[in-house]
Amino acid sequence: MFKFNAKFLLVLLLIVALMAGCTAKVEEPQPTKEQKPAQQQADEKTKEEYAHPESLISAKELKEIMDDENVVIVGVMVKGKYIPGSVNLKEKDFNTELNGVPDMRPTPEIWVQALSNYGIDNDDTIVLYDTKNMLLSARVWWIFKYYGHENVKILNGGINAWKNAGFNTDSTPAERKASSYEIKGENPDVLATLDTIKTSYDNENIITLDTRSEKEWKKGRIPGAVWVEWTNAISEDGTFKSASELKALYEGKGVTADKDLIMPYCLGGWRAANSMFVLSELLGYENVKNYDGSWAEFGESGEPIEK
Repeated sequence: MFKFNAKFLLVLLLIVALMAGCTAKVEEPQPTKEQKPAQQQADEKTKEEYAHPESLISAKELKEIMDDENVVIVGVMVKGKYIPGSVNLKEKDFNTELNGVPDMRPTPEIWVQALSNYGIDNDDTIVLYDTKNMLLSARVWWIFKYYGHENVKILNGGINAWKNAGFNTDSTPAERKASSYEIKGENPDVLATLDTIKTSYDNENIITLDTRSEKEWKKGRIPGAVWVEWTNAISEDGTFKSASELKALYEGKGVTADKDLIMPYCLGGWRAANSMFVLSELLGYENVKNYDGSWAEFGESGEPIEK
């Protein structure tokens, strides 16, 4: 006859309990459909703050539209790694000498030839990227705007944002079938000239904005200019700062949206174009013009120089 063994029963119960613990399914909390990753929420919140968020595009957004036949991804003087399917502008495509002033916008003939060679059409959506904290992208963005091409975006963070998102790159730029690009006209509303700059003298409602380095600023500047180096608008990760940060940066220097005119300048209108993008597209300032001739022209003009 089986004899009850209390010790055996205790061991058996312990084994059963341990097995139940090992095989039980642990329910991990799952995000609801409304929840999004914290970084995505932060990116969207930052973008929503901008006056014209459509002028910027994230790497994820670009990935989603890059196969659209009406989207052309354009690298600007990129070397080494390229976003798949992107063409690559060379300096000669968008930079020339005009009236003895170097580093100016291309002539209509140069611009039409370049865009046609790269297979760009008038109704294409252009997405620009570079490796220089969007410095070169903003310069080309301004040229597109000057020659009337409206749908132009800048990849926020450039090629680094694309790579940091884990997306593939190509070792060579793409080639596209040539097109027949046409310039509809020129837009003087985005261009400041030497004569426009002269109107700022002793006029507190017209600002010349020096976007150069502190060293350049101290060597000489346009009389009455306000100094905000263009790099101050860029975050450590190479993307643009939030709208609130940018607003505080410029308003702290008296560069406010109620001014009659704001004219960024640098040495050749490249860095100035980046600051113009920030002011007009991210902050929504309406009266901003890039001084294309910039210091290269002003410094040789015989106009007074402030030190």
